[in-house]
Amino acid sequence: MLVERLVARWAAKDTAGLSRLFADDVRWWTASVPGAPWPAEVHNPREVESFFLGFRAVLELTGITTRDLVVDDADAVLTGRLHARVRATGSPLSSDFALILGVHRGRITDFRLHADTLAIARALAQDVPPVSP
Repeated sequence: MLVERLVARWAAKDTAGLSRLFADDVRWWTASVPGAPWPAEVHNPREVESFFLGFRAVLELTGITTRDLVVDDADAVLTGRLHARVRATGSPLSSDFALILGVHRGRITDFRLHADTLAIARALAQDVPPVSP
């Protein structure tokens, strides 16, 4: 299954292998994270690799815990939690995520990653103000 290969290659820090899972034309969405070095717009496998290299530049992935996987024909939704360490400070970071994928001809054509961007921004910048209730 393609989702399992994606998670395995991400956990193995195989950015080149990750990029080969994607179609030549990718519809990509991730929320913007202030201070993050990864590209906001991604359209092709080369830019997919840049995204994951940017992620690895500031966050050392220490694990991925998967919770649920729902597959419906060519679409999949994976939920779980990313575990990382901020390279600059050594601080741990855990963030829940939902990953929505579309697949066509064995390659990922749609990628939507929903994560706790506030927690990630705080971990990277250390100066993001708290949200008041």
